Amino acid sequence: MRLDAIRGLLLILMAGVHVPTPVSHSLQEPLGFISEAEGFIFLSACLAGFAYGKTYWQKDWSAMAGRVWRRVGKIYFIHLVVVVPVVLLAWLFAGQMTPLANHFHDFLLHPWGSLALIPFLLHQPPLFDILPLYILLLGATPWLLAVARRRGWGIVLACSAIGWLAAQFDLTAHLVGDPWRFLPLCGGAFNLLAWQLVWVAGLALGETALRRPLLAGQWRSTVAAISASIVLAGLLARHGFISCNPDWFRWMDKWTLGPLRLLNFTAWVGLLLAWNPRVPVRPLAPLALLGRHSLAVFAFHLPLVVAATTIIGVVAPPAAVQTDIGLLVIVLLFPWATWLECCHPRSPVPAVGIPVSAGRLSLRTGGGTVELQPEVPLRPLFPRVRASARIVHV
Repeated sequence: MRLDAIRGLLLILMAGVHVPTPVSHSLQEPLGFISEAEGFIFLSACLAGFAYGKTYWQKDWSAMAGRVWRRVGKIYFIHLVVVVPVVLLAWLFAGQMTPLANHFHDFLLHPWGSLALIPFLLHQPPLFDILPLYILLLGATPWLLAVARRRGWGIVLACSAIGWLAAQFDLTAHLVGDPWRFLPLCGGAFNLLAWQLVWVAGLALGETALRRPLLAGQWRSTVAAISASIVLAGLLARHGFISCNPDWFRWMDKWTLGPLRLLNFTAWVGLLLAWNPRVPVRPLAPLALLGRHSLAVFAFHLPLVVAATTIIGVVAPPAAVQTDIGLLVIVLLFPWATWLECCHPRSPVPAVGIPVSAGRLSLRTGGGTVELQPEVPLRPLFPRVRASARIVHV
C-alpha cells in the first residue's frame, strides 16, 4: 500500500510540474526535495530489484529475463501507442497553434525522419522521454542482476558510478560529436549515462532487501543524523535561508544528475530508510489507486498535459483559470485509474516465503549453464520483508 501510494504521489507531482501553471511553479526548485523523475526511476528500480530478483532466486535467469522483457515489450507498445498519434496531431495542427509547434519543434524540423526514428527510441519529444529511459534501463536489468549475482553489487555500482562521472564531464559529446549532422536524433532531456546510476542503486537496494535488512540497528541513527543534516541544508537553500553561488547551479543540473543533486537525493533515501515512517492506510487509498495502475495512468496523463499546455499557450487565460486547468489534469487521473481498477480487478496474493535452496543455483544464459553459489542462503525471511513482499505482489 505505501509503495503504491508513493508512486501515485509521484504521478500527481509529474502532472503538476508538467503543466506550466502557478500550481507547479514551486515544485521546480533545484534542491530540497526529490524530483518526480528521480523518485519514479528509483522506486521503479527498487520494485524491479525486489520482484525480478525474487523470480531469479526462485527459478533461474531465463525465467527472470523472460518476465522482464515481456514487461519491456508492454511498456514499449504503450509508448508507441501514445507518442505516435500525438506527434501526428502536432504535425497537422502546429501551423494553427504556436505553443504546439514550439513543443514539437525538433520533430517538425524533420517530420519524416523523426517519425522513422521514434520506433527505435532515437527521437523522443519533450515529456515523452521518461518511458524510453525506463525501457532501456529495465531492458538491461537481467544482465545487471546476473553480474551482481556473480560478482556482487559492489562492482556493478562502481561501474555505474564511473558512467555517471563520465556524464558530468560530457565525455560522450567529445567522442560522438554532433549527431544532428547525420540524423534528426533527439535522445530526450535525460542523460542516460548519468541516470542509470539512480536505476542501478534502486535495483541493488530492492534485490538486497530479499536477502537481509537494508539498514542494521547500529547504523540507523548514524545514517539518520547525517542524512537529516544534508536534507535540512537543501531545504534551507531551497527557501532562500542559505545563499547559493550561481556557479553552484551547474552542480545541481537535473538532466545530468549533478553532484549536489545526487547528494540531496542520496540523503533523502537514507533519511527515509532510517526513519521508515508509518502512515495510516485510509488516507493513502486514493494515491495507492493511482500507484497500482502507474504505467497506464502515466501514459494517460501525457496527452492531457500536452493539451493543457497548448490551451494555456493559445488562450492565455488568467492565473486562476490556469490553476484550474492544472488541477483538472490531476483530477482526471482518478476516474481513469478507477475505471482500470473496475475492468482489471486484482485478487489478493497470499504472502509466502521465497523457497530457495541453500545449495547451488544455475544461471542460464545463451551459452552453457554456469553454476553459482548464492552469496547468502535464504532462511525464513524476517517480518518486514514478508510485509514488503505482500506490497510488491499487490
